[in-house]
Amino acid sequence: MKNKLILLLVLLLCFIPTAVAYASYQQTQNAPVDDKTAVKISINDINQKNTTLEKQAEGDEADILIDFFLDLKTRAQKIPALPDSLLGQKCYHVTISNNVQDEEYDFYFSTDPATNYFRAADGSTYKIAEEDARKFITSQYAESLYTEAAMPVMTLSGSYEVTPDEAAWLYINYNGEYVDANTDGQVYKGMESYELDGGLSMAFDVNPDYCMVKVTDAAEAVLYEGTLADLNTGFRTDTTQQVTVDVHAKWYEDPTRTYSGEIKYQFNTLVTAPAEFWLGMNAVDAGKFVAITVENVTRPEKIAFTSTMVGNPSPVFYPAGNNMAVGLLPVTTDIPTGTYTLSLSYGGASEDLVLNVNNEGKKVSSVNVDQSLINSFLTDAAVSAFETKAAELMAEGDSTRYFSGSFLEGVTGTLQRGFGRDIYLNGAAEPSYVSNGVDYAAAAGTDVAACNDGKVVFTGSLDHTGNIVVIEHGWGLKTWYYNLGSVDCAVGDTVAKGDRIGTAGHTGFACQTGAHICMSVGSTFVSPYDTWANSTKAGKVLIPLIEN
Repeated sequence: MKNKLILLLVLLLCFIPTAVAYASYQQTQNAPVDDKTAVKISINDINQKNTTLEKQAEGDEADILIDFFLDLKTRAQKIPALPDSLLGQKCYHVTISNNVQDEEYDFYFSTDPATNYFRAADGSTYKIAEEDARKFITSQYAESLYTEAAMPVMTLSGSYEVTPDEAAWLYINYNGEYVDANTDGQVYKGMESYELDGGLSMAFDVNPDYCMVKVTDAAEAVLYEGTLADLNTGFRTDTTQQVTVDVHAKWYEDPTRTYSGEIKYQFNTLVTAPAEFWLGMNAVDAGKFVAITVENVTRPEKIAFTSTMVGNPSPVFYPAGNNMAVGLLPVTTDIPTGTYTLSLSYGGASEDLVLNVNNEGKKVSSVNVDQSLINSFLTDAAVSAFETKAAELMAEGDSTRYFSGSFLEGVTGTLQRGFGRDIYLNGAAEPSYVSNGVDYAAAAGTDVAACNDGKVVFTGSLDHTGNIVVIEHGWGLKTWYYNLGSVDCAVGDTVAKGDRIGTAGHTGFACQTGAHICMSVGSTFVSPYDTWANSTKAGKVLIPLIEN
């Protein structure tokens, strides 16, 4: 019996540490996150910059910061909800931990101490006491609240944001004091390299008061030394070469500003000759198109284009060989007469070209046609099916230029109705449609020819167009042939100017036997007249530098 009691006591003694440990664990699990238990704090500011501190000793930075936020909570005033103006706004996310439990809060700090709030994980919302708000917004952790704390950004040739080698940046906080911005992570002490297109150009999002630039070649010969303002005119190269660039910029203290600083950059770059921009025609009629050539280009997709032609499509630029690119600009039929600015840029080069547009207004044609044709081939469904297919074809362009010289009209026949006319059917009070091409009357079986060299990208039969062929001539320039009696080519065929592609017919919506022939540039149907040999204005597509 005695031995059994001893054994029981031994077993109990073995379980006591486990029980104590379990009780301690349970107590820790349920312990609140307070000034006695909290050991870690994590702060994500509104720019998602994270600061995480762990308490190592009483009075260290983590301890002070934890106490600050815990005291801030106790002094805050509970309110029903956040102000509506803060909903969806960026905020600080603060997590305080005792290594077992986390308490998370969203803090809506602002540089006005009277309008600072926080929301707990359970959704309860509080207004922060002004004294606590003032203390935080003048601390180093509030830097993201001040837009002036962000250093200016220097962009190289419109393509790259350059990292500083040295930086000292100050901003004025709520107390009106200059504070050093934290530039860690924004400065890289090392030589960076860039490859530039279209010359060397630099710009700041906040213009400096002082900025000197020095450009040296591989042999350390000075190619340029002067102000940033004079760089574009003072440094030009006609060859591709490797250069080293040093930039020293300053923003002085000024009573009207809330920032000042000094930034230095050094980097290597491979520069090419600056881009140059050329317009094929200075004047064009509405509904037609004009070619734009850009010289000294290796990546045509990087050419930027804007214009004052509201609602007008922009050109797509295609490689044209010898570091040149060409874009064909369609001019819509509804653009008013006027002088328009075409703004182009590539790399560090930019230029404004001037295009004069003449719009003589719409011409009209009245046509009588059997109502059965309208009911069969001019229905909403038939037109919609064609427009869907047309948009699909227009979205693609071939970077190979097939065409050259003047374009043919495409069929020997009588021109009935021209491009851009408002067509009134059977005495209708409103236009039934606008002609997107040229209608020809021709005897059934008359050859229809490719207007220029190209590649066949579509053949088929659609309710609206009847038998149809579409030829891509390169650079997004296409010709379309409707109402054909027969189709004598296939998708993928390459054709030469004058090759038979089909015959005149009376399929789809056609007012007479013949063919309807259109031209498009990109997503827009355009007038073909200036591409014809007998045109008094052009006689072909005028492509500057490549063809004059």
